[in-house]
Amino acid sequence: MVTEQQILSLIRQLTPNSKKYLHDDAAVIEKNLVITTDTLVENTHFTLKNYKPEEVGWKALAVNLSDIASMGAKPLYALVSLSLSKSLSEKWIKGFYKGLLACAKKFKTQVIGGNLTRSKEINITITLIGKTVVRAGLTPATGKRSNAKAEDLVFTCGNFGESALGLNILKRKINNFNTLIKIHKMPVPQISQGQHIAKKTKRASIMDASDGLADCIIQIAEESNVKIIIEEDKIPVSYESKKAAEKLHISLLNLVLYGGEDYKLVGTASKYDCKKLKNIKIIGKVVKGKGAFLKQKNGMVVKLDMNKSFKHF
Repeated sequence: MVTEQQILSLIRQLTPNSKKYLHDDAAVIEKNLVITTDTLVENTHFTLKNYKPEEVGWKALAVNLSDIASMGAKPLYALVSLSLSKSLSEKWIKGFYKGLLACAKKFKTQVIGGNLTRSKEINITITLIGKTVVRAGLTPATGKRSNAKAEDLVFTCGNFGESALGLNILKRKINNFNTLIKIHKMPVPQISQGQHIAKKTKRASIMDASDGLADCIIQIAEESNVKIIIEEDKIPVSYESKKAAEKLHISLLNLVLYGGEDYKLVGTASKYDCKKLKNIKIIGKVVKGKGAFLKQKNGMVVKLDMNKSFKHF
């Protein structure tokens, strides 16, 4: 089966005029506007059995807002396209919009339109428009994955593995750990943190960890043509995650690296700029060379594996 990376490579070949827009979480276009789009599909990203409509609505917008956060931008407008099944009730639709609009209000985003159509399963596609917080010409686009350079530090903005643990707990119907379930269902995009990074750095590469921490490190290293080494004992994880992983008899490190849907910002910046950043944790460094690696607690250095990351196809 064709992989996501193979599909992306083919699209880049077929659309050479758009090359500069196709390597980041969102595209910075004319007049400093930022645009992104994302889709949630029933029975792939959520189920009607396990998710309240309010949770689906919140998450649908939040995952788009997270892409805007990774570009250090301010969200402005959202277009919501819904493909809905005939059996769906008016009550569900009201609940969905209640959650979506609660997220929009919290992050000062206006819903300005969209589209409606029928389908067998629910498909939710949101296009989000934002604006960079730094005037064009003063700094490079903050979120570009190609901005990393040797001697930079690698930083993160929150704990990892919580969402993947929440999903496992949800599937196994285990009591307790409700906080982890909520983190999975209703992620909080790091909008203000992204803007803070944009304002304080002259050059930074940032991604949101939608497909896992390892995926971020691998893609930044590849796009910047550098070598990145992160350290296992420096990656932030919560006490609740440790307890949940122990309860589930599951590898916490595997979920931290490859679990996905944490929506925390991961990036690189110079040592000087990192000193100016708040609410970050330094987890590694950028050096000359190629590839993405993990220094384990035992001192061994192993290569991060893209094949273990979340796969859409």
